[in-house]
Amino acid sequence: MDPYTLARATNAEDTVRKWAYAESLERDLLAVKANLEGMEALKDAAMKQLAKANPNDYLMTQANRQAVFDAAYDKFVAAARR
Repeated sequence: MDPYTLARATNAEDTVRKWAYAESLERDLLAVKANLEGMEALKDAAMKQLAKANPNDYLMTQANRQAVFDAAYDKFVAAARR
């Protein structure tokens, strides 16, 4: 096989590998977005029930919910960077 043909074949193989990886990332992103939608729906349902059961609960305040979220987010990001 001549060098030109070999280079073209190698480039084509690399391109296929990159597209497969991109498709994998797109599937993963779709799954994450779907999970986020599900978690939002679950959170909304739980908050409605909590509002009925205990309207003065700590988590009924948006700032408190944000603090819980931020703590978990920061912990995850810090662990991922190690």
